[in-house]
Amino acid sequence: MSLPKIENFGFIGILAALTLVFFYSILGFSGMMAALGIILLFIVPFYLILDNFDLGQDEKIVFSFFIGVGLFPAIAYWLGMFISFKIAIFITFIALLAVSFVARKFYKR
Repeated sequence: MSLPKIENFGFIGILAALTLVFFYSILGFSGMMAALGIILLFIVPFYLILDNFDLGQDEKIVFSFFIGVGLFPAIAYWLGMFISFKIAIFITFIALLAVSFVARKFYKR
């Protein structure tokens, strides 16, 4: 059994909006903002990195979530040992976005 293709960005946007509405209805505004932060910090940088490779849309989303849950906190934690954790989170996010743009520049499909 294979997953249906979700190559349409409008469909992904609708799913993200429904997810945020769900978290808002269950946990309120702070829960919605926490879910949005998890999506932005954990998924987006690794999705942009995996976008350079020949993967399906659903594979990129799932892999980026699990890679992000493992690597983003680890990098931010170890960097946070030397500087403030808020700054470490910001630097980790910016560094991962920079890696995604460098990978896009050097990896030609």
